Amino acid sequence: MDQKLNIIPPSVKAGEKNWLKRWIKNNKSLYPLFYRLLRCNRDVFILRNFWINTDTLFSSVEIETCSICNRKCPFCPVAYDNSQKVIMSDEIFNKIITELKELNFKGEIAFAGYGEPLLDKRLEEFVKRIKKELGSSVEIVTNGDFLTYERFKQLISAGADTFRLSQHDKEPSEQIKEFFSNVQKNELKYIIFQTATEGSITFTNRGGSVKMKTLHPFYCAPMHLIIRADGSVPLCCNDYYEEVKLGNVTKQRIIDIWNKPFYREIRNEIKRGIFNLEICKKCLDLKPFEDRNI
Repeated sequence: MDQKLNIIPPSVKAGEKNWLKRWIKNNKSLYPLFYRLLRCNRDVFILRNFWINTDTLFSSVEIETCSICNRKCPFCPVAYDNSQKVIMSDEIFNKIITELKELNFKGEIAFAGYGEPLLDKRLEEFVKRIKKELGSSVEIVTNGDFLTYERFKQLISAGADTFRLSQHDKEPSEQIKEFFSNVQKNELKYIIFQTATEGSITFTNRGGSVKMKTLHPFYCAPMHLIIRADGSVPLCCNDYYEEVKLGNVTKQRIIDIWNKPFYREIRNEIKRGIFNLEICKKCLDLKPFEDRNI
């Protein structure tokens, strides 16, 4: 008989199942030092990406099926943007999956972006289709506000592999507590739990779109493709306002966008630690901050 949990286990709460990484993350003195060394160092970033061939196909895809978020976190540009949010149409999603299948894509697909994926009632069907047609691993990135144990089970049954669950309050919300009170120990393998509260050292300034104290980590992922709810393809997860326009899957094929000479050049430069774009300079503190929200 599986045992239910009354608290969030330390292994999940630290976002790490490896005991050494968990111990480092829980150590308030050591963690900032290791984080600065491994995530905020340009030389380490270059070494980590040394063997990547940026001319090959992307290794992972992030799909934002819903740009609506129920939260207004001060460290997120959504809190300051009053523009209309959208839901990805079935036509756009179908086109994405069809083209990924044609490319024989087998990498990871994440339902993420600036919206809350669980607000999309079609999510289970989307996960099923990805599993059936692509066989890709599927990650769902959520703030947990709408994550019930029942929905969790439905998404696992549909084929979801990982839930990246973020706590945005100083203490776990009642919804998160209720969720973990029902989770079985053998289901923890599906969950990566992380704290994402104001003041976290792991945040970025979102390409200069939010003003906050940050260590300016190198989160750049040159082989990661992002598709927003309207079909647009931004430079990266920090390019909220799409300062670098690469294309839109409603008008172009995914592979044509990926293979654009300009996009290829950017990926190759980023891999080598060269950041010539203005948004990159602001994100990595290579240029003074300019508050666009004033």
